[in-house]
Amino acid sequence: MVNAVSTSEAIMEQQTALAQLITSMHFAEKPELEARYSKTGREKALQNALYHLTYLAASIRTEKAAIFNYYLKWIRIVMETRNVPTEVLIDNLKYVDKACAQLLPVENYNLIRKYLENGIEIIKENISIRESYLEEDNPLLSEAREYLSLLINGKKREAQRLIEDLIRKNHSIPTIYDKVFKVTQYEVGLLWQTNKITVGQEHYCTAATQMIMSSVFASVLESKRKGVKLVACSISGDLHELGIRMIADLFELNGWDTYYIGSNMPDDKVITTLKEQNPDVLAISVTIPYHLSRAEELIKKIRNDHSLVKLKIIVGGYSFNIVPDLWKQFGADGFAINAHEAVLIANNLIGKA
Repeated sequence: MVNAVSTSEAIMEQQTALAQLITSMHFAEKPELEARYSKTGREKALQNALYHLTYLAASIRTEKAAIFNYYLKWIRIVMETRNVPTEVLIDNLKYVDKACAQLLPVENYNLIRKYLENGIEIIKENISIRESYLEEDNPLLSEAREYLSLLINGKKREAQRLIEDLIRKNHSIPTIYDKVFKVTQYEVGLLWQTNKITVGQEHYCTAATQMIMSSVFASVLESKRKGVKLVACSISGDLHELGIRMIADLFELNGWDTYYIGSNMPDDKVITTLKEQNPDVLAISVTIPYHLSRAEELIKKIRNDHSLVKLKIIVGGYSFNIVPDLWKQFGADGFAINAHEAVLIANNLIGKA
């Protein structure tokens, strides 16, 4: 039986060659694409092919078709809202199939074909676009809407004053994080996906929220210490760190000492930090699904280090939300769907509930 890991690795080893072949075949057999989308369209098609292959490899490696299928649903909406017909995506996946058949060993290709065939059927189905993450049961709905509007219009100082006013009105930091920061960040992602804001606006909103979090959090940090420590990080290569920053802050408010090491730190540096800091719990966040294999590798390295045998590991982030049982396969001690749950699980793991 063919090995899923070796198939995933075969895809990534030939990723560039595969993407180039996919794009050249697609544009050669569909010359109208060149006229419709020009040179820029060809460059975008090449980039999309690279993404297709990356998500495909990640899905095969973990043996979770849901990862690739989630990506295909997401990219279909991105393309449709930019006036690219779904048929273009379906055709492109057929060229992924042809390229893999040409360049990869037959035993690898036979496994890949199953994921591609299933994926094509998935994107032929009706896919509903979520209307909004700003839902009516949110107790801070009007404030969240105003906060988002201010950021989209480049008014971060006014947005910060709005948050400071909520604090003066005795709204808790966890509530503000969950009902304003988190939902508006999800909404920003949705607005970009559906072509309602630019990538520049998306990045501005995230950077502004990070700045505001740092400012308001420092002014209210008064919690009794529990004598326990958390190290928190995003996995190497995943630059989406806002969620794990929220988690570190809320652990701090819950009496934990936190050591936040951010994103993009190599595995060996993470392990060195763990030995230096001797935490009770490590929290790892993975936002982009194709980084899941890196989380698996890091956890494996930690588990193989006898000096870290007592360390508890919890994982979270959007990627683990797609496949909620994946944390068990990776050897973590727990999975949290949000920051509040992460604190509860960590407290239980070390007997501080």
